Amino acid sequence: MFRGIKLSAAWLGCAAWLLLFVNTAHATARPLAPRDTSTAVSTPSAPGVLRVLAVPGDSAVRDRDGSDQTYRMLEDFALALGRRLEWSEVSRPDQLFEKLATGSTDVVVGPGPDKLEALPAIAATSPVATERYVVVGRTDNPARNPLELKGMSVAMALASPYWDYFERVREVVPGLKLHALSNDLKRDAPLQLVADGMVDIAIVAVTGSQDWFAEHPRVKPLFNLTKERPLSWYVRRDDALLASLNQFIERYHTAYFEPSVFLRDFAAIKQRGVLRVITRVEDGNYFIREGKPSGFELELASAFAERHGLRLEVRVAQDDAQIFEWLEKGAGDIVTSRVVSREAHHNPGFTASRIFRYDAFATVSRRDLPLRSPADLAGLVFAATEDSAEYRALLSMREEVPGLTVIAVSPQVSEQLLLERVAHGMVDATVVTGQHASDIAARYPALVVGTSIAHRYDYRWTVRGSDDALLAAVNRFLGEAQSSGLTPMLAARYGGERPAARFIADASALRLSPYDPIVQHYANRYGFDWRLIAAQMYQESQFDPGAVSPSGARGLMQLMPSTAQSLGFADVWRPDSAIHAGVKYLYELRNEFDAEVPAGERTWFALAAYNLGPGRLERARRMAVRLKLDPNRWSGNVEVAMLKLAHAGGGIDRRYGQALIYVRAIQSLYGSYRSLQVSSLPGVPRA
Repeated sequence: MFRGIKLSAAWLGCAAWLLLFVNTAHATARPLAPRDTSTAVSTPSAPGVLRVLAVPGDSAVRDRDGSDQTYRMLEDFALALGRRLEWSEVSRPDQLFEKLATGSTDVVVGPGPDKLEALPAIAATSPVATERYVVVGRTDNPARNPLELKGMSVAMALASPYWDYFERVREVVPGLKLHALSNDLKRDAPLQLVADGMVDIAIVAVTGSQDWFAEHPRVKPLFNLTKERPLSWYVRRDDALLASLNQFIERYHTAYFEPSVFLRDFAAIKQRGVLRVITRVEDGNYFIREGKPSGFELELASAFAERHGLRLEVRVAQDDAQIFEWLEKGAGDIVTSRVVSREAHHNPGFTASRIFRYDAFATVSRRDLPLRSPADLAGLVFAATEDSAEYRALLSMREEVPGLTVIAVSPQVSEQLLLERVAHGMVDATVVTGQHASDIAARYPALVVGTSIAHRYDYRWTVRGSDDALLAAVNRFLGEAQSSGLTPMLAARYGGERPAARFIADASALRLSPYDPIVQHYANRYGFDWRLIAAQMYQESQFDPGAVSPSGARGLMQLMPSTAQSLGFADVWRPDSAIHAGVKYLYELRNEFDAEVPAGERTWFALAAYNLGPGRLERARRMAVRLKLDPNRWSGNVEVAMLKLAHAGGGIDRRYGQALIYVRAIQSLYGSYRSLQVSSLPGVPRA
């Protein structure tokens, strides 16, 4: 099957699972005929359920990094409707529209029909992504079109819409062999098969940038099968879900933004002049105060960046899994947040720095259950807020204490309620940081602070294991920060910080600026996530209504007087007028882009145009086309073109560089604001 390649027993076992011979695997895969929808009988949805049907592994389901972006979006959408998400999968794309037409599902996620107009009962939502199909081969493969694939083996997912096409190609290209791949393979599995010589060619769907090819240096894209095309979800045309989904996508698509992926060593970091750190929201270490990021961890990372002449960008992740995924893929360069996952210490792909600080955690229990030594903890049930510092410290200790049970409490449960549950015996104990132990003892006389716990939740930074130079620079800096007194000074400054709530479920309870009600009003009116507008307003004026730029831009949203007047606003000194004018201008800029541009991408483009001007942005999109990048996607595409234009002609066009910094700064702060809430969607708590 593989043209005389010698295979190990392990690879043969893998290949037997990965590759299904085409003659049996896709025999029934055919597009849905228009007649299949003419006599559809609708099956009503179960009350309180949003039924979603998908093809596993399809690019419309997974974003470019293989994460579950679509699932998270639809889960939040279901919660916003007061429903439960019911996710199902089928093996063949034609089954998607059969079930949608008959009412057996509510939303379809997957490859769209070749001609949507042939299915008059089906409607597409606003685009959520873009996609193109690419023919991939080894770097020594000279093929430039399908007719040059003579004698080659071609692999593609069972769900790929290009089976029929390549069956026709096989009729005119001698020796072409087709192999089907399981739909649920990871995105880079076909690339690995090509790199290892298992097959000659793979057909893959590319969404966004091609940065993931960097992980497979023996593989390259040979030629495109399609141009960039929009990806949508699908519903029945007469279903009220269509309008609701479009409103949701338009407003909140940016809330599921994933940062650009670039694998860089320390030399490349210094050459680019940007250090990207990955962190999480945590009391004292990284938090938002009056709309501005603050904390021990942030200031220490800022000092390291300043030491090396770098501009700091912050990526805020939700949990350990996302932290490690972003570091591995290249969405960030250093993890500054503390982690306890074994992956950090036992995975050769990651290396931890020296320990530079230690937090003590003490037990809190009822007075009739005093915990005087670690031996007293055996067999007890501890509770702590999910993913909090206390929770992660308990998890790191659990292996050392037999029979210890750790319960994750919802972030919506306040510290007061958690301590009351301990006092009433609903759980045996919890833990608090040493700085807050005395405060707890004074406020809750029914509770007693006991022994400290041994844990491995230490202050370290984590880098990719291959970057010895960055690790050496980090260790040197952390040692000097300790000896110079910087670390102790920052620890003293932020040791007492304890925001009232780490996570917030209700959008109205989140406070970012003195003007939040105004921002929320106009963001709702024009279809934006208000947290994005707040992040833009901070970037423009730091919430100063009297701000004036060197170029003459004025007010909270820094509009030029002529622009404000063209929008119908004569007075941008008043917060209401300034915010209204800025949001309206961003709305008008967003509406100038073609319908096939995904909603979230239109917002990033609008922000760039707000700073740079629409003309320059269109020049950058044209440059993206010349660079064979996607002109309809910001991350890894148009932003790359803007960087190219910033250095065009041997000089530096500062406007492009400034616009890049502007958008990335808003994305970073917006990510921090999103992380203050339980769900990506404001007002929607996680169950």
